[in-house]
Amino acid sequence: MSKDMLGSVIRSAVGVPQDRLDVLAKIASAMGASAPGGATMHEYLRRLLENGVPYGMPTPLFSVIATTNLDALGEKKTKDCFPKPRYVYRDNNFGNWLSANQPKTDACVIATLALTKGWMFAEAAVRVLGVGAGTSIKLLGKALIENGHTMTLSQAEEMVEATERGEKTGMRTDGYGNFFFVETGNEDNPVSVGCVDRGGGGWHARVDSLDDGNRWCAVTRLLVRNLDASKL
Repeated sequence: MSKDMLGSVIRSAVGVPQDRLDVLAKIASAMGASAPGGATMHEYLRRLLENGVPYGMPTPLFSVIATTNLDALGEKKTKDCFPKPRYVYRDNNFGNWLSANQPKTDACVIATLALTKGWMFAEAAVRVLGVGAGTSIKLLGKALIENGHTMTLSQAEEMVEATERGEKTGMRTDGYGNFFFVETGNEDNPVSVGCVDRGGGGWHARVDSLDDGNRWCAVTRLLVRNLDASKL
């Protein structure tokens, strides 16, 4: 290495914050002349610096575009959720698939996620939880509940009301769906996916299976309670 190049490297290293020096040292070690895979590491980092994203890295499925604070809510009968006149359509399967009552809930934060590509419910659950793609639907549902990512129908109603008040919830109001995970009360199939959308004269509410095979378009939204966005 020439003296000019060495001086440039040293001057650049001096400007690196102390909490990042360990990573810098590991990079230098990994790119050493005798380091196994040094040439591969060099090519990887060169592409990163040139293109701004790691070579071959998959595109994230979604990103957080808004967060909404919800107050604590009381218990509510499922049959009383999504009433007229606010909702011009209500799926009968709410009564067939979910428990008779929506439980009371503590104050929480709902994250609204924008999708980057077509997606499926189970795929989104895997990404939210950070688990393997082969995880069963039953285990996905249990994990969503245990990690506090499901919403009640009452909370979905509150998100709609916040949107109608003009709050920046990030929800679609042009006919595209806003999906959310909801508990069923069924141990064998613990979570379904609710959806609210505004179009055709008002709001519509429906429910789908977590293992639904449809691939939804990227313009839809996903609402997730108590999400740690750093894990996305």
